[in-house]
Amino acid sequence: MILDNERAILDLLKRGFEMAGYNQVEIYTEPANALEMFKKRKYHIVLADIMLPGIDGIEFLKNIREYDPLAQVIIITGHSTLDRILTCLELGANDYILKPFKSEDYVWEVIDYSIKKLERWREAIKGLIAAS
Repeated sequence: MILDNERAILDLLKRGFEMAGYNQVEIYTEPANALEMFKKRKYHIVLADIMLPGIDGIEFLKNIREYDPLAQVIIITGHSTLDRILTCLELGANDYILKPFKSEDYVWEVIDYSIKKLERWREAIKGLIAAS
């Protein structure tokens, strides 16, 4: 899931995911719609901007964490402050990417790290289930 109100960012990230072989990438510009869809479907990786209409990215992150603590949430923003960074960290954001992006490669490194982290959590859970 990609949530941003900048069309260029949505297109760039969606195209990158699809080129990497992810064919179930959905984009949203409205946080309320994205949150509703998140609750209907399981999204493993979520990229969300902070500056959004209605629910801001921090409130969106809080809602995601309450619903699914394993979802890998990456915050992206062009409007960063120390308070926002610390709040996202406290709420369990997996990473925080500043706009404009250093490079597309940097963004994909962060996403790849989150994917690997999710896989490690899944393996740990499978191991516990198998041992039961």
